[in-house]
Amino acid sequence: MKRIFAHLILLADSKIDISDRIQYAWQSVATFAPIAFILNVIGWWFNENQQFGSFICIALCVNMIVGAWFHLSNKTFSIKLLLVKNIQMGFIIITVYVMLEMLRYTIGDNIAGEAFKVLIQCMTLLYPTTKIFKNIFLMTNGQYPSEFLMKRLYNFEKNGDLNEFFKTKNDEK
Repeated sequence: MKRIFAHLILLADSKIDISDRIQYAWQSVATFAPIAFILNVIGWWFNENQQFGSFICIALCVNMIVGAWFHLSNKTFSIKLLLVKNIQMGFIIITVYVMLEMLRYTIGDNIAGEAFKVLIQCMTLLYPTTKIFKNIFLMTNGQYPSEFLMKRLYNFEKNGDLNEFFKTKNDEK
C-alpha cells in the first residue's frame, strides 16, 4: 500500500520526468483496477441481494454464538477451534455460493434461473441455520425446535427438495 501511495505522490511531483510519470500512473491503475472491480462487483451484488446478504451474515454470527454456548455448556470449548470452524464455514459458504451463482447467471433471467436462485439462497442460508437448530435441539434435549422440523431439515439436506421442506398438512391431502 505504501508503494501505491509513493507512486501517486511521485506522479504529482512536477520534477519527475514524463516517462516516469506514465510508468507511475500505469502501476497505480494496474494495482487499483482489480481492487476497484472486485469492490464494485461486491457492492452491486449486495444491492441486488441485500436481504439475503444480511440474513447470511446474521446466521453466521448466531451460529458462532450458539456454537460457543453449546461447547461451553458441554465443557468442550476452544476459542481457536471456534474461530477456525467459523472461518471455514464462511469460506465454504462464499466459495459454493459464488460457484452456484455463476451457474445461475449461465441459466439466464428466466423462470428456471429465478427458481435456481431461490434454491441456492435457501440452501446457503440453511447451512449455518441447520447447525444452529441442531445445537439448540441437542441443548434442549429434543424439545425445541420440534422434531418434525428437524426431520424436514435432515431430509432437505439429503434431497434438496424445497417443496417437501415447506409442505403443509393441507398440501399432503
